[in-house]
Amino acid sequence: MKKKYSIGVIISVAAIACAITYVITTTVATNMFNKLIGGVTQREEIYSKIQEIDSYVRNSAYYDIDEQYLINGIVNGYVGGLKDPAAAYLSEAQANKKRQTEAGTMISAGLELSREESGYLIVDKIYTNSPAEGLDIKIGDIITEVDGNNVLEMGAEAAINAVDGDENTNVRLSVQRSGETKTVTITRKSFTVKSVTSAIVSGYGYIRIEAFNRQTDKQFLSELQKLQANGVLGYVFDLRSCSGIYDGLANMLTKFAPNQLMANARYKDGSVAKFLETTAESEQVTQPSVVLVNENTSGAAELFTLCMKEYASSKIVGKQTAGKGTVAETKNLSDGTAIVITTAEIIPASSAQIGGGIKADFSVDLTGDPDFSPQDFNTEDPQLKKAFEVVEGM
Repeated sequence: MKKKYSIGVIISVAAIACAITYVITTTVATNMFNKLIGGVTQREEIYSKIQEIDSYVRNSAYYDIDEQYLINGIVNGYVGGLKDPAAAYLSEAQANKKRQTEAGTMISAGLELSREESGYLIVDKIYTNSPAEGLDIKIGDIITEVDGNNVLEMGAEAAINAVDGDENTNVRLSVQRSGETKTVTITRKSFTVKSVTSAIVSGYGYIRIEAFNRQTDKQFLSELQKLQANGVLGYVFDLRSCSGIYDGLANMLTKFAPNQLMANARYKDGSVAKFLETTAESEQVTQPSVVLVNENTSGAAELFTLCMKEYASSKIVGKQTAGKGTVAETKNLSDGTAIVITTAEIIPASSAQIGGGIKADFSVDLTGDPDFSPQDFNTEDPQLKKAFEVVEGM
């Protein structure tokens, strides 16, 4: 028998439902409004304070104001106040260099330079296939002049930026080595950065990845194919002092662990999206492998390391990694400069975590020689020796 309800009861229930809906909607809307107003109020406070300072300084400052220098200082201060370890403000030259580095193709003289103790520039690296390769310039050389301008007077950053320039243009460098100074002229050209190299050591494959860029997956798969064709017994993947972007990482890992969801990304609003997922693979690599890492292994290199450990049973040799389990994005600004901020956290699909660093299964110090670089292939390197010992025993 069906129950009958009076019109009054139905109206009362409907009224209660409407009231509950109204309360919930109002509460949510109020919270959103308060957050919005809070953000607007805070922004107004920032702008008001800057305006107050600017007004006083322009009326009272004794020294002239360098407007561009002032703008850069304000932006640097803003980015520096974010408490984000990845946050950075990039000049136009720095932003352009970052774009080229991530693309894996550069228009450059082909040198990686830094400021030496004397204030001059030191050559840290000469890129393979670059215009500088094959010229009379070596790692460790000191650059004192760029196109006739003294590096000390230019400042290190300006001098480094001046070494690079438009394609098919020349840069003239004064280079010191062993007390002698010579002039080296380099014609800037476009070239693809060689980020992956390989070798065969006692029947085992060695692959060195210097950085992850948009060319790395293609180069890695090419070197891997060569080693597979030679019938290597196992692999050592050297990712020491390696970092970079995540593009192409799934293509690389598919060869070892196909059809796997390996990581998600969690964003500020709490949403979660697939971040790293491999696809089908008909020629899976099944040989044992070791991943060689150190405290400067970060970003994409760390995620590669973790996934190889979790899904391909790789052993980890070296030192605990940097622990950078986040995604940093670059926002190019209208004037050619850029900012970098963290936009997401990487959540591995397994129970393992990147934050805090990935511990080595076999912890080995590099060497007592402070000038030793892990980029130098040296079978006497204690970490590399241990890596081959481990893979041979797997």
